[in-house]
Amino acid sequence: MKRMLVLLSLMASFSSLHATTVFPMSVERLTDISSDVVVAHAVKSWSVWNAQHTIIVTYTQFAVDTRLKGSAETTVTVKTPGGSADGYTQHVAGVRPWSTGESSVLFLRPSQSGDGLVVSGLIQGDFRVRRNASGTLVADNGLEDGNITAAGEEVQEFNPSSKSISPYLGHRMSLNELQQRVRSRVHTE
Repeated sequence: MKRMLVLLSLMASFSSLHATTVFPMSVERLTDISSDVVVAHAVKSWSVWNAQHTIIVTYTQFAVDTRLKGSAETTVTVKTPGGSADGYTQHVAGVRPWSTGESSVLFLRPSQSGDGLVVSGLIQGDFRVRRNASGTLVADNGLEDGNITAAGEEVQEFNPSSKSISPYLGHRMSLNELQQRVRSRVHTE
């Protein structure tokens, strides 16, 4: 029995190593902390090692379809941790790669290194745009499989008022509603 408890304890510790915890942010908060908010579609991606050869980063170039906040150019380059380079792959829970042609509403800010923009709030600032069964364009910043990424990592959210952690489920709304909320917030700044 004691061995079983030790094993379960180790398994619980190990599984938490493959999780990312986010502090939940509203669309309005994401708008506030972002220099740019755009509706854009992915054009191309490439992954490279950082200068220290310790972390793989992926750069994705987007064509901007609509600028909701900021002065983004007609194309923007978004930098995310993780990717594949030289036969190695690194996954980061809370970061999703984009496929060429995929559309998103992106809440962006300059990277600390100045080599592109990064998504504000990890997955929270990346609303994928898809057409639902009724034909309405919907924006969703959750994961397709609940709170588990394609690589099996878990994304959790921390609730500061209750000091609890729960699965991150994201938010889904019509693209029109998301755009209206961003525009309303920009006009009140």
